[in-house]
Amino acid sequence: MPLFSIIIPTYNRKALLQEALHSVFSQECQDFETIVVDDGSTDGTLEYLESLGARIRLIIQENLGPGAARNAGIRAAHGDYVAFLDSDDVWFPWTLSSYRTAIEACDQPSFLCGDCIRFNHVDEICKLERGALAYDAFQDYLAAWPQRIWIGVCSAVIKTPVLQAIGGFAGGFINAEDSDLWLRLGIAPGFVHLKNPLVFGYRQHAQAVSSNESRTLEGIRQMILNEQQGRYPGGKSRRRDRLEIITAHLRPASIGSALRGDQVAAVWLYTRSFFWQLQLGRFRYLAALPVLVVRGFVANRLTQKK
Repeated sequence: MPLFSIIIPTYNRKALLQEALHSVFSQECQDFETIVVDDGSTDGTLEYLESLGARIRLIIQENLGPGAARNAGIRAAHGDYVAFLDSDDVWFPWTLSSYRTAIEACDQPSFLCGDCIRFNHVDEICKLERGALAYDAFQDYLAAWPQRIWIGVCSAVIKTPVLQAIGGFAGGFINAEDSDLWLRLGIAPGFVHLKNPLVFGYRQHAQAVSSNESRTLEGIRQMILNEQQGRYPGGKSRRRDRLEIITAHLRPASIGSALRGDQVAAVWLYTRSFFWQLQLGRFRYLAALPVLVVRGFVANRLTQKK
């Protein structure tokens, strides 16, 4: 059994996928298997993957979205830990070796993550310096919330049995499915945040899935409903931690909706979370959002009249 099972979902990203896989094959730590899930590509991606032969394990499925693609990889994983990489992002040569050191030093935590650097072209980050390993260890993910740690899915390393036990990612074509997963991992014992070195490069481009606003709204709606229906762990004693995390996603989404003139989405998010925001003392948000909704409505009407 390898230490890591690397799962890469991909859909019509042949050129970018080649860079992602090159960053995997260049790892200092070679104790891994690479599982690529082709999510119904039609641009020659599948033919490229088949040409790699035994260097990867290939799973082919119809286009079901990134969550379903990652879940197919999770079900096939043989490693002690699952590590995720999106097909438009890259790792650094030291990424897996840094995680391996932290895993050994922290008594095999359930969940690890690290930080990224944003880039447009790979040559912008090719001379990035490694730096010394530094990390913070916590009881669990919810306990780390006061640190306001942003977790990119390409930095998530999770114990395979823990991940398989909770069922992996939410399916469908939504964003924020990763934040939903982190909440469902909320009390899994042992959470480690690698502060140094940086562990992945996050590519900024117009076709990035995370830029789809409607998918992001749907993912946040699902997080709200999951909390209301008691689907996240931790009970009453950890409720405030969960609400802090959920509303941190919700507030910018509702403000963005209001400014774009999507009053229905903004009001839904506002009303569904009103008492949560009150409990958390978010009075400035509670006062400002209705004003932004009205302002966005007026601006939209004026635009329609022109």
